[in-house]
Amino acid sequence: MDIWSEIEKQYICKMGRLRLLLKYLADYKGYFTLNVVFNLVGVAFTLVGISSMMPLIELLFKADNDSILQFLQPNPHSDFSRKYLEYEVNHWFANSISEASSFTEGKKRTLFVVCLFIATSFFFKNLFLYLATFFLAPVRNGIIASLRNDVYKKMLNLPVSYYSDEKKGDLMSKMSNDVMQVESGMIAFQRFLREPVQVIVFLVGLFFISWKLTLVVLLLLPLSALFVSIIGKGLKRTSKKAQGQLGQVLSVVEETLGAIKLIKGFAAELTFLKSFKKYNKRFYDLRNRQIRKSSASSPISETVGIAVFAVVMWIGGNIVFDENDGLRGATLITFLMYMWGLLSPVKAIIGAINNLQVSMVSMDRLDDILKADEKNERAGGLKINSFNKEIKLNNVRFKYEDQEVIKGVDLIIPKGKTIALVGHSGSGKSTLADLVPRFYSVSEGSISIDDQNLNEVDVQSLRKLTGIVTQDSILFNDSVRNNLSLGVEGVTDDQFIQALTIANAKEFVMKLESGLDTIIGEGGGKLSGGQRQRLCIARAVLQNPPLLILDEATSALDTQSEKLVQEALEKVMDGRTALVIAHRLSTIKNADTIVVMDDGKIIEQGSHNELYAEKGHYYNLCAMQELS
Repeated sequence: MDIWSEIEKQYICKMGRLRLLLKYLADYKGYFTLNVVFNLVGVAFTLVGISSMMPLIELLFKADNDSILQFLQPNPHSDFSRKYLEYEVNHWFANSISEASSFTEGKKRTLFVVCLFIATSFFFKNLFLYLATFFLAPVRNGIIASLRNDVYKKMLNLPVSYYSDEKKGDLMSKMSNDVMQVESGMIAFQRFLREPVQVIVFLVGLFFISWKLTLVVLLLLPLSALFVSIIGKGLKRTSKKAQGQLGQVLSVVEETLGAIKLIKGFAAELTFLKSFKKYNKRFYDLRNRQIRKSSASSPISETVGIAVFAVVMWIGGNIVFDENDGLRGATLITFLMYMWGLLSPVKAIIGAINNLQVSMVSMDRLDDILKADEKNERAGGLKINSFNKEIKLNNVRFKYEDQEVIKGVDLIIPKGKTIALVGHSGSGKSTLADLVPRFYSVSEGSISIDDQNLNEVDVQSLRKLTGIVTQDSILFNDSVRNNLSLGVEGVTDDQFIQALTIANAKEFVMKLESGLDTIIGEGGGKLSGGQRQRLCIARAVLQNPPLLILDEATSALDTQSEKLVQEALEKVMDGRTALVIAHRLSTIKNADTIVVMDDGKIIEQGSHNELYAEKGHYYNLCAMQELS
């Protein structure tokens, strides 16, 4: 029962990959149809070209006039067979040579015609095979572009919780290396459509010439397929490990680039180099195994193929020597050329199998992203563009996997009020704030906005009501203008200036080399910490959101920068609802309500004066910061 269940599972998995490939292929069916047609025509000309070798050989080895002129008589063979075709070829030679002034002149003229026919056949063969490749290019590139678009779109739509469990380097590997491996799989898939046709065509030709010799070929060739099948299974396992290890290597690179100052500051270059070398050595070993296994299939299949070729040549030679069978030497050589033509597509199919094994691993890894549950990120639900009363958290609980982080929180955030969340690190402040814009979904309880459950609200419309400023100033390697207008179109210069003025950022932005069009570098690296943070505030202001979430927006700044940013925040919060997370209690002293959290629970709640007078947990926090 377990074996059949596993077989069924593998079958469903393979059919799922095929459906995924066909879904993308449907958009390019016109180009794909042309590719198939030109491939078939090219295969037909290949057969014609090889078949033309038989009259050439007959012509070259006809030594005397009598051996040719005997075929001037009508064909004695009435049925369409090998002997009928052999006689027709010789009959054409006899007529062509007999019309010439001499035997030698006749052979020369006939040779010219045969060579011209062979050259023409192979010209058209290559022309049509090129046209097949020409029309395959937009199919290959189009499918890869569509796949890359869908993976990137899926990455944008996945919830924040997904990225807590995944390594960025591995995701980058999937987006780049795995997508390219799928392109290799597309080439292999195209071979599966063309090469079997060649195999069938050449097999028909082989059976037509000699069914006995063809049976010998069919009995011996599966040996090659057996060897390659064994290699292919091992190749797939190794490829899967190698792809995963590449993700590890890229993760180390990504983490290193993100913390390069810290690494240099602690003189930890050697430590990170050792770590990188360890992961890279593992990838190096796996890639060596992968390449060796992949490379082994070609020489093995070719060696077995040559062995089969030699056996068939020996048996066929004995048949030619047997006068009773009547197989001509030229026919045997044509048979061997058909057989050689058969080995090429068989070898290509075997190589395609290996490429598909690697590609299927990449398809599985990409499918993991495409099938990942978007959960609370799905579009749909009631669209809202404002809120009029309050945001209410009712007995909210939240778990990271099995660890409960928020434990039964009840809280009301009235419109137009500033609510501050304070407490020790790890008390659940940031997690609670992340639940409001539905970066995470509550495990139990509910969050509502004007009595409307957030789970029933369209997530995009909800987030457009929210402006977020975090401790880390997240900016892009782009102009000030494009950083500020993130997600907003049609912004005028006056609106940019107004937002920068509110954020205390106008003065330094106008002094930049190109003003609003200045490129600020990776992560805003050309600006100071305070300047970066004020740009983030200006970005939030430009959205004009009714709700602001400020997550320790001043904690990483020096005193002077903090003062400028704090002034900006106070102007921004004026008239808006604000949820503020702060370690520096001086920044939230004037909040309407201060909520003190500990171990995922609200333990105190009230104004600064009320909580300070209670001499409880908040009082102790103020005492540590010498705040009265």
